[in-house]
Amino acid sequence: MMSNLAKKAGILLLLGGCLLFPLSAANISFLVIETGVREEDRANESSTIWENGLMDVFFDAGHIVTNAPIMRLHENPSEEFPGEAQRELDEAFLGGAEFFVLALLDYQGIVPAANSVLNPRSVSLRLFSTKPYKILYERTYPAGTSLRKNDRFSYAQNAARLIVPFLRNR
Repeated sequence: MMSNLAKKAGILLLLGGCLLFPLSAANISFLVIETGVREEDRANESSTIWENGLMDVFFDAGHIVTNAPIMRLHENPSEEFPGEAQRELDEAFLGGAEFFVLALLDYQGIVPAANSVLNPRSVSLRLFSTKPYKILYERTYPAGTSLRKNDRFSYAQNAARLIVPFLRNR
């Protein structure tokens, strides 16, 4: 039988090991913004594909993910972080998010065919830390408009996989 002192020492070693090797899960919030889309255009399928593709990769990497509702702006914002999305960033920060991923889907100049899904011209991904607030990563991708739905989802996931390593440098 193990002595009481040995049990206590074992428990302390186990707890000490947990403190030495902290869990690496980060709390990450996502926001997808569609730009250049008329209210009557159906663009949400592509936006949802990108949102789900991004969130799946971060979740599979062991992070805690949340998202804000997809937002529409008439034109591409000129600033690094659009003022219209500031409320979403503030809510993410208050909710404990350490990182904020902004996906800007640019539909400027895309004319939808009758009853078809509108695909973006490009997608800009930006990763921000919330404390201190700074941009950690930015890259623009052609959106792959000729790809099938499953291929577009994989394309979004591959773009997200390039962001994940930037979370380690926090």
